[in-house]
Amino acid sequence: MSSAAIPRTATITWLLEEGANFDSPGILFGELCRRLVAEGLPIGSAILAVASLDPIVAATRLRWRRNDDRVVAELQFHGAPSPDHQSTRPVSWTLLENRQLEPDQREYLETVCLAMKAPLQAVIERQTTRALLRAYLGRRSSEKVLSGTVHRGTGEMIDAVVWLSDLRDFTRLSETHPLEQVIAALDDCCARLVGAIQPFGGEVLKFIGDGLLAIFPLAGADAKAACRSALAATRAARQGMARLDESRVQSGLPPLPFGVALHIGAVMYGNIGAPDRLDFTAIGPAVNTASRIQELCRSLDCSVLISQEFASRCEESLTPLSHHTLRGLTAPVGLFTIPELRS
Repeated sequence: MSSAAIPRTATITWLLEEGANFDSPGILFGELCRRLVAEGLPIGSAILAVASLDPIVAATRLRWRRNDDRVVAELQFHGAPSPDHQSTRPVSWTLLENRQLEPDQREYLETVCLAMKAPLQAVIERQTTRALLRAYLGRRSSEKVLSGTVHRGTGEMIDAVVWLSDLRDFTRLSETHPLEQVIAALDDCCARLVGAIQPFGGEVLKFIGDGLLAIFPLAGADAKAACRSALAATRAARQGMARLDESRVQSGLPPLPFGVALHIGAVMYGNIGAPDRLDFTAIGPAVNTASRIQELCRSLDCSVLISQEFASRCEESLTPLSHHTLRGLTAPVGLFTIPELRS
């Protein structure tokens, strides 16, 4: 059917003029189904299949039911078997019991699907862009980029807790084990660390080989809350890595000891790089200090090292480790650790 033959009903006009403005395919699909019912079509339920460009979700089936007027998303994850019944049509319509479509109604639904194609694609592409940016940049950074912070040198000074961690003996691990085992070890480690950081409000900014940089921004200048979140994430990460090490040892693989440094201070948070190749990250003396502290985890044989600045703004009583000299700094700095590592 040519575009000139598309009838400009209220629903089709709405699709063409406003359909691309919705935040998600599910909201668009639900509103479309409600409008079709209001026009008198005997639709009982409908399914819209949406492919995904997402590191976790391969596809989504959006199911709308007339009886409760809700859209339910059925996720298909990568590696999972596909549903047994898949329609080649973009939308599968199910009619009310004992009802049939008249020929003109059937043709009208086909026209509606044709009119929905372009706005639906626009909504999907916008959602895909947001999902990919979150996967590669993190939630906070991706929203900054989407809001227009895309020029080199643009950013802001923020106060934050800085987290820097890495695996110990990773060089030896990578030299003595097959590549697939090394990659699997990194993936397993990152899953535990990110899974501990993000639920407590942390933002993972980058993976640096076997290392990880994250920040816990001070919301409303509440340093105690940021420190509390960072410590909670540290303990959750230690628990997750302990369970991972137990599983690896049972499988005949070496454990993955790691060290984490926590510091607090001002960082420049924004775009850095070449004119056409940018990185959205955090830099500044606070990040450098955290990196130097993290380097001491091995020599001090302590998996959690915390700066004096962090300890002074934290409501929890931490265990002092005397003063130590950091690479590149002349004056020794006080270091602390969590009480459970007192020994």
